[in-house]
Amino acid sequence: MRIARSMIYTQSTGGMNSAMNEILRLSEQAGSQKRINRPSDDPSGSALIMDLQSHINSLTQYDKNITTAKGWLDTANEQLGTISSTIIKIQELANQGSTGTVTDKQRALIATELRELQVQLIGLTNGDYAGNSLFAGAAVNKPAYKLGLGATVENANQALVHSVTGDAKKTIAVKFPKPTATQNIGAASIPVQFSEDGGKTWKNATIPTGAGDTVSLKLGGVEAKLKVGEQIKQDTTMVIRPAAIYTGSIDGEAKAQYFGANTALSPVPQGVFSSPVAVRIENDPSVLIGTAIEYSYSTDNGATWVRGNATKDKFLNIPGGQLDLGGSGSLLKGEQFVVNPVDSAIRIEISEGNKIQVNSTGANFFGGLYTDKVTGATGPVDGLSDDKNLFEVVGNLIASLEMDDQDGVKKCLGDLKKANEHITTETGVLGGRQNRIRFAADAHSKSKMSTTARISSIQDVDVSKLSTQSDRAQFIYKTVLSTSAKVMNMSLLDYLR
Repeated sequence: MRIARSMIYTQSTGGMNSAMNEILRLSEQAGSQKRINRPSDDPSGSALIMDLQSHINSLTQYDKNITTAKGWLDTANEQLGTISSTIIKIQELANQGSTGTVTDKQRALIATELRELQVQLIGLTNGDYAGNSLFAGAAVNKPAYKLGLGATVENANQALVHSVTGDAKKTIAVKFPKPTATQNIGAASIPVQFSEDGGKTWKNATIPTGAGDTVSLKLGGVEAKLKVGEQIKQDTTMVIRPAAIYTGSIDGEAKAQYFGANTALSPVPQGVFSSPVAVRIENDPSVLIGTAIEYSYSTDNGATWVRGNATKDKFLNIPGGQLDLGGSGSLLKGEQFVVNPVDSAIRIEISEGNKIQVNSTGANFFGGLYTDKVTGATGPVDGLSDDKNLFEVVGNLIASLEMDDQDGVKKCLGDLKKANEHITTETGVLGGRQNRIRFAADAHSKSKMSTTARISSIQDVDVSKLSTQSDRAQFIYKTVLSTSAKVMNMSLLDYLR
């Protein structure tokens, strides 16, 4: 086989380039301290590193979520601590007002201080984190509570009072002196008496007749709407006193959608709904609202339907409450309404598949009054007994002090203890969420460390091994240069000579 000089040259330069590339590769590893600097260095190792780095990136995002969640819960916990201190101060004042040695003037002074503490409580429950209300449920863009008026009724149904509006500097007491066993609101005008100075002096007023849902009773600068048909007795009494009105969202609230041709309808659900409810019109071919509406409902996304009772008004009875069709006109067979519960919880994902609620529904903590969005009726929030409804207990305490009612103050003192215990229990739920966040953050830290170590074991270079390989590569390169120099200088003349 004839060996041409071009072959010798090509072979020599190829060897030199190969040796130089190896030196450059090892130099790059020495500079970066990484064995894998590009996917081609180790395709399978590079793929594994990308997966591991993606895991670290996801943990980094979860850590950001944890920081946000921690901010929510820590702020709420701080607010609850201050609220607890305020309740203790209220208990001290209530204890003073319950003693028999305190005069009516002293009780009035205590009530004045309690009114200020009530405002302070409302301000604390309206606390926010980064502009988001802490205790308003899903309604994070507005305060949870506002100061208003409420009514406490004795010897009659509490539903007697539909709502109270206006302004009163002190508690207003109302009595019904007409000597009749029972009287129906709205059936005839009823004379009443009210006092704005703790029962020292009384003024006359009248409950008018009325055939609607409510009638209005004017009490100075206050208007109390009374529900038509409710009964009162001669010994029925009522006090109008300060109250906290909850304006946030509550668990079980719902929104309704209409899927049909009547664009004038604005359906509104009434009640507490734990799951979606679909409603279907069954009249063939159509029906006018206000006549006999035939319908069925489903609580399993339309898999099965239950026939509802036909109705001649705009309210359809469904599981959880009623659906107000919200208008007039006609409905076609097959048209549907869907009632969807509103989730008051705001949840943040702190690890894969693990979400944590960061906000709270103030009504579950502190109670207060709630105004029905459909009827406008105001009453105590659902789910809390009277003795655990903090804001109602405080409102009744103020009324008892301003009316110089020692027994009433004693009762409120006992209720304050129960209300505070309830808030302590709810605070424990927040504490449990904070613990979950700490555990998640600790788990992320450990996972990051182990994953980083795994990446290092795959990617990082062995320094001692690299040093040996570099010395070997340089020796090979020098040998290739020396050999190539000798071979390249040889010619046929050297052989002939």
